[in-house]
Amino acid sequence: MRAARPAIRLWHRWFGLLAGVWLLLLAVTGSAITYYDELDRALNPDLRSAPAAGGPADPAAMSKALAATEAALPGFSPRHIDLPDRSRESIWLIGSAEVDGARTGVQAFADPSTGDLLGWRESGVWSLHRHHIPDLLYGLHVDLLVAPWVTWAFGLVSLFWLIDHGLALALAIPRLSLWADAFKLKGRAGSLRRLFDWHRAPGMWAWPVTAVLALTGVTLAWPDDSRDAVRWVTPVSERLDFTLPDRPVATPSVTVEQAFATVAPLDRIDSFRPLPDKGVYAVRTFDPRDLDYQGRLWTYVDMTTGAVVARRHDNGDGAGDAFFAWQYPLHSGQAFGEVGRALVFLGGVVTAGLAWTGVLLWWRRRRRSRPA
Repeated sequence: MRAARPAIRLWHRWFGLLAGVWLLLLAVTGSAITYYDELDRALNPDLRSAPAAGGPADPAAMSKALAATEAALPGFSPRHIDLPDRSRESIWLIGSAEVDGARTGVQAFADPSTGDLLGWRESGVWSLHRHHIPDLLYGLHVDLLVAPWVTWAFGLVSLFWLIDHGLALALAIPRLSLWADAFKLKGRAGSLRRLFDWHRAPGMWAWPVTAVLALTGVTLAWPDDSRDAVRWVTPVSERLDFTLPDRPVATPSVTVEQAFATVAPLDRIDSFRPLPDKGVYAVRTFDPRDLDYQGRLWTYVDMTTGAVVARRHDNGDGAGDAFFAWQYPLHSGQAFGEVGRALVFLGGVVTAGLAWTGVLLWWRRRRRSRPA
């Protein structure tokens, strides 16, 4: 290992310098969107909160909300509709519509007791208006609001970051007998030794969290490639709607509320997706097996007969399915509740600090090594 240290140090230095800006961006935006809903509700109560005078959720409000959105946004095509999880929360409709002559992503919000439209916003907009800040942060974290190839590039950064975690560990602990020193801050304030320890020690404290973020960053950015890789070891199931036959339905004869009544009580339904090309509603309900704050039990209801045609929980049936079911809950921290979210938030803060102290270390060592 001692002979390999110069090569490992070279990798770690240049990975940090070349990928540091991207890690800083991913860390800052990732920490922020760990509390996406809280941030969005705080900035945009006019969209995310129902009027105080509103009564209990109306079972027919979903159809009314869809109709109101279609009236306000011509050609609205819903992709995902999230039902309220708490009192006074609005219905959140995500899809696309014609805006200023071009089809674009939109998000609409409706009162759950009346179905009245509260407002809407475009998705993926470069704007610092309060309506767009949460979405801007999310977009910057996922693909820079540019294109899917950026998501792929972020997956590559995450893969190299995961490799770097192992190499950085070897650098931080050159001998097992010195492992405790890697967690300590030494040297006088302002010294190069203190700066080095501020780079090393927080990285060691947060290593388990940031390593998980790196791994899940790869699988979330490269979902298909990751599944193909895991299939070499154990079977992985596809989502059921990928396996359902194409059976387009232009005008459903079964309403959304009828589909809900077939599946579960309204308070157990988390969200749903209309899948007209498959001729079904995909209804997501909360289940004891859920690993995060989202309902992970999918029930597919026929749009023409109201019959349940398939049902599956994201946890699946085997180790491969379970591995992928854990990826988002771990990446968001939701797998461990509020403690998990706080750890992910702090993991992002530490990663941002590592990117900054790494550049400072390189700069100070470079200046010190220059001839006088």
